[in-house]
Amino acid sequence: MLRSLVLALALVLSAGVLAQSASPDDKRKLVEQKMKLLEMLVNSPSAKASPGKGDAPSLAEKGGKALELARGAVAESRFDEAAQILDDALRSSSSSARRGGPDPSLSESALRLAHQNLVEQVATYRASVEDLVGEPKIGAAAKGLLARIDAQSAAARKEVGAGRLDAANRILGDAYKLAVTELSRLRAGHEVVMSLNFASPADEYAYEIKRFESGELMVGMLIGEGKADGDRRALVDGFAAEGRRLRGEAQRLAQSGQHKEAVGLMEKATAQMNRALQAMGVPVF
Repeated sequence: MLRSLVLALALVLSAGVLAQSASPDDKRKLVEQKMKLLEMLVNSPSAKASPGKGDAPSLAEKGGKALELARGAVAESRFDEAAQILDDALRSSSSSARRGGPDPSLSESALRLAHQNLVEQVATYRASVEDLVGEPKIGAAAKGLLARIDAQSAAARKEVGAGRLDAANRILGDAYKLAVTELSRLRAGHEVVMSLNFASPADEYAYEIKRFESGELMVGMLIGEGKADGDRRALVDGFAAEGRRLRGEAQRLAQSGQHKEAVGLMEKATAQMNRALQAMGVPVF
């Protein structure tokens, strides 16, 4: 169950910084999703039974304070601020989950949340693979990859039907990694010219946020599976931390209307997350 809980946290955090072009309703929904998971974490028996070190507050106390601040921000429609507060609290909870193991009382809700997000992520990357089917040099390989993704998705649906959501999520996690990794290889072996026309710098910023989120999700999944254990961990954590720092700077620029400058920082942030993936053996081009 630990992998599923860590996966659920990684998926929620992959929503990360809310796109500036998103509607207030969309922003509210994303924040509410984060709040729901944090509430489950801080109200769990293991969180309540876990004391803080010395004078430091416990996990439940820190999470409760974060929820209080986030609710205040939501009440004033400061959704970006609320999301940042919740992201920080969830990352702290994610680290605690990896160290201490999951609480069984969280499992079902975390599994459902992870499943919903995994289905969406796999569908997004499947669509990108499908776009390459018509390419003469790599079309056959793209078709083969689609078949593998579809087979894993079908296997996951079968597990869901049998009530084994944990197994379904493991299969979908594998499908996601397969899609991301093989799509990178396909594009590396073929000159793919992408013409992206954005209506505004804000739209381009939103696109770069999604690129970053995909890398952040992948990093979280691989760390949860132990791919960064040992000497690699400090290296991976350093790249990821620098990526998140740059993302935070980009968010502040975007909030002040400087979307063009924010795009440049987001490209650098994504490059750092890609370096974290490469350190764990994932080919990123």
